[in-house]
Amino acid sequence: MPAKRLLEGGGGGDSPSPARSPALKKRCRSFDLEIRGCRHLEEMVTNCVQRVEAAVESVIESAISRIPEAVTKAITGYLSRAPSLCRTVVDQNQPPRYKLRFLNGLSNEIFTKKGIRAANGDPLKICLEDNNQQENNSHRLLSAKIKIVVLDGDFNIDNEDCWILENFSRHIVRPRDKIGAVLTGELELSLKNGKADLRDATFIDNSKFTRSGKFRLGVMVVDELGERILEGVTEPFTVKDRRGEGSQKHDIPSLDDDVWRLQKISKDGVFHEALKGSGIFSVKDFLTSYYKDEHTLRKVLKKATKLVWTTIVDHAKKCDPGKELYSFIVEGHDVVLFFNCFYRIVGVTSSDQYTPFKNLDQRMQGRVEQWSKVAYETWTNLQPDYVMDNGKPRPINQSISQGSIMLEPKFMQGHQQSKYCPHACHLF
Repeated sequence: MPAKRLLEGGGGGDSPSPARSPALKKRCRSFDLEIRGCRHLEEMVTNCVQRVEAAVESVIESAISRIPEAVTKAITGYLSRAPSLCRTVVDQNQPPRYKLRFLNGLSNEIFTKKGIRAANGDPLKICLEDNNQQENNSHRLLSAKIKIVVLDGDFNIDNEDCWILENFSRHIVRPRDKIGAVLTGELELSLKNGKADLRDATFIDNSKFTRSGKFRLGVMVVDELGERILEGVTEPFTVKDRRGEGSQKHDIPSLDDDVWRLQKISKDGVFHEALKGSGIFSVKDFLTSYYKDEHTLRKVLKKATKLVWTTIVDHAKKCDPGKELYSFIVEGHDVVLFFNCFYRIVGVTSSDQYTPFKNLDQRMQGRVEQWSKVAYETWTNLQPDYVMDNGKPRPINQSISQGSIMLEPKFMQGHQQSKYCPHACHLF
């Protein structure tokens, strides 16, 4: 009997124990919740994907619907620009009928805060030109409003006859920060009968900051006249700070310039002091000393190298000597020598026949140079007595004999004993 009760009590171990039943139920509930959570997450993902697909589909449909409109707008815009594009092609290959031009040029160097003038000191002159050379130009063209601008010096570096407006505009120089306008003054003018003068314009900034280190002035039409008018431009030039004007070297020195204006001679420098110590203060003094006695002048500048010496002399020789001449009669030989204002021999007259010095052969030039030395030794307080007129000397209101210095016969005789004078009469 005890064994039977044991058997009925489930001693085989296959029936669940009443003590484990709550744990099993808890696990089942947890598993059920996880399954439900996964299903909910799946539904959320599905809904999200559907919304994204719907949004993308809407965007694509909208973009596709706008493509014809965008294409139409692009084609319309291109067609509207076609005349302008055609004009651009024409501008590049055929000069416009009308163009602006500067009639006079600027100096190679200009200084800031100093009124702009042409190289000869006149106002810059501007005119409107008609390439067809017709006279029936409209009043609007002849009285058009124009504007002066500053261009980079490398604009139109190839010197082309024409250009497009866009290229011209790209080269207009813009003001630097903290500097202000590059050019100030009355920069907008009105043509009067196709002409205008630039009288009030001043550079504020120098040209060092540009690509080329130089500027050009440009002039363009402000009014819309319905026809392309080619802009005018000057040659390139350098704009320097006005503080450097006091020590400026002139490209072409004048006779009255201080001698330190010559290249390689610094103001108050070694060469300048040496020249002043020898009584050479101006460019004219330098040239006079050079032609009268080059050897002595070279001693004054003995510290100068050969290259420096050549540079100084070549720069000085660029001077315009003017037309005034000094004559010297070599008595007894019917010969008259002519010198310019700094005593350079320019020509010889023999038997009323004038010959420029450069046209003489080497032997004759040597004879004339020897006579020139005699003239240098005898001249004092000379006044010009001739002028160069059409390549020939012409007396200044006086005869040759009155205005010339004669070599005294006895003085000439003294020099006839030298190696060159006995045969001087055979020169001509």
